[in-house]
Amino acid sequence: MYKLVVEENPEEVGQRLADFISKYASQVISKKGVVKLGLAGGSSPRRTYEMLREGFTLWERTLIFPTDERYVPSEDPKSNYRFLRETLGDRAKIYRVKTELPLKEACMDLDTALSKAGSMDLTLLGVGKDGHTASIFPGVPCDPCGENACTSVSPDGLERISMSLSYINLSSKVVFLVLGEEKREVLEKLLKGEDIPASRVRGEILVFTDIHSPSSSSSFSTSK
Repeated sequence: MYKLVVEENPEEVGQRLADFISKYASQVISKKGVVKLGLAGGSSPRRTYEMLREGFTLWERTLIFPTDERYVPSEDPKSNYRFLRETLGDRAKIYRVKTELPLKEACMDLDTALSKAGSMDLTLLGVGKDGHTASIFPGVPCDPCGENACTSVSPDGLERISMSLSYINLSSKVVFLVLGEEKREVLEKLLKGEDIPASRVRGEILVFTDIHSPSSSSSFSTSK
């Protein structure tokens, strides 16, 4: 089941999503004392994270894990850790995938960290135009290094480390962020349940988007 949250433009989507994450995280913290967030990299969530940095205060009780990481040094511009650190700020407690280790060892370290953390309270995912989510790509195996993490290779040939699909599906809440008309086709595939990696994520899923009136489907509703 998908529920669409539609706003007029990326800025409004970013604000709506930042407000949602802040409120949800605060609710979880009030019940459990800590909240665990799986957060996507890429360009789409930049404004959401910048707004979270300005408006959210409970960083000491928030544990953040990248949903995936490129196998590059942590200071590399392609690094999702670097992106999360720059956008969320120094108060955020972010797990760093240890890309200085051999690929499989870095993946196993992430697997162990996720095992210790348990399932995420909220996982925020993007969707590529090819339907990939995290570093789970169509037609490309994500080789497991435990129950929770896997390694893959993106179409540009870059090695990646990712939360596994089975681990993502343990999340209490999943949110997709889909921005821009160039993502209309893949959003429609997602909502129709076509066989793309993103549609293999299960549960009651929120989709925050600026794409209006995607093709009709019985599996989703819209919300303003």
